[in-house]
Amino acid sequence: MKSRMLAGLLWLVSVPLACTEANPYYIPPDAERDQTTGDGDVSPDIDADADADAAPDGDAIVEAETDADADVDEGADGDEGADADTDEGVDADVPAEAEAEADADAGDAADAEAEADVPSDDNDGDGVLNTADNCPDVWNPGQEDCDVDGIGDACETGDTDGDTIPDEIDLCACAPGTSIHDEDGDGLMDDCDNCPLVANATQANADLDGLGDACEPPSDPDRALAIERFEPLLLAPSDPGWLESSGTWVLGTDIYSETDSAASAVAFYDPWGLGDDVFLQATFRVTELGPGGGGTSKQAGILARTITFTDGTVRWYSCGLDMAHARVEIRYWDGSAYAVLAQRDSGVALAVGVDYRMSFLVVGSNLACSLESPVAAPVTATATSTALPFGAPGLRTYRTATSFAGLMVAR
Repeated sequence: MKSRMLAGLLWLVSVPLACTEANPYYIPPDAERDQTTGDGDVSPDIDADADADAAPDGDAIVEAETDADADVDEGADGDEGADADTDEGVDADVPAEAEAEADADAGDAADAEAEADVPSDDNDGDGVLNTADNCPDVWNPGQEDCDVDGIGDACETGDTDGDTIPDEIDLCACAPGTSIHDEDGDGLMDDCDNCPLVANATQANADLDGLGDACEPPSDPDRALAIERFEPLLLAPSDPGWLESSGTWVLGTDIYSETDSAASAVAFYDPWGLGDDVFLQATFRVTELGPGGGGTSKQAGILARTITFTDGTVRWYSCGLDMAHARVEIRYWDGSAYAVLAQRDSGVALAVGVDYRMSFLVVGSNLACSLESPVAAPVTATATSTALPFGAPGLRTYRTATSFAGLMVAR
């Protein structure tokens, strides 16, 4: 044994110090190939050296293997650290996943509890059973139904009363209104009609201002206006007071007529407390022309800013037709004389028995009078005046007998 160990030590002494192989008994495959003969046979000297290099005893082998194992174990320890880190990261995620699962379970439980609280015969969960719910698929615990048609407002979005007119332009979106009169025969009662003098069943209202497109002032159709009052002339107007200051006025069947074709007649609201900047519209028919020829005017129309002065005189602006001369006119009466503020050719021959519509827009000192006939485009005359800053709406004739069907006031 000792001789073998001594031989091993002598071999170690003979090995150059520059050798870097960790195990002196291990020959890498490349080194083994370098020491072969040209035909691939191992050199005899190498074989002898290999026999001499054989391990002296098992202890040395065990020691070398132990060192190698130690190196491997050390690397394994490093891997173990990595494993530990990995395991630690995985373990750290476990509570978060468990917490998320717990939250999900809690949410499921809450949903299940909520579903358990909603009766199966209450689809929208508003506390009103389907059989009694006026809108069973939309939550509406108050059961609002302003038009009392049995269908809840929540189920009539955009057309609450179900009349096919959108709420945004429907003057009576929630109820049919109180009027039982339909002046223009379009199926809408006067107080629910955004243009009571012209049939407009669709209630078209492009600017959503409360006045239908069919009744907008021709001189300024984009002006925001809403109906303040409509007088269908079913009864003698009484609120806030209708004054017949001259002429002979007779209430007929859905018309209000001045029957004296020789008179200068005026009827108006007095007093008027609903504002001075107004848009007036009336429909009328001249039934008879009065006496006089040549240059004698024969007029019918509407009044604005009519007022009784302290001296008893009545003053006004008029917007009307001169039937004798086929003109649209704006006039001012100062209590004793006329002043013609504007005239414009009507564009059509004016005739007895034809329905005409006049529109009078009065804003500040600006006056615009428009004729709308059934056979021609609107014709407008304009003027400015500061003579009358306020007053009431009304009706006027001069040497004509005329029947008025209605008077609308918008602001």
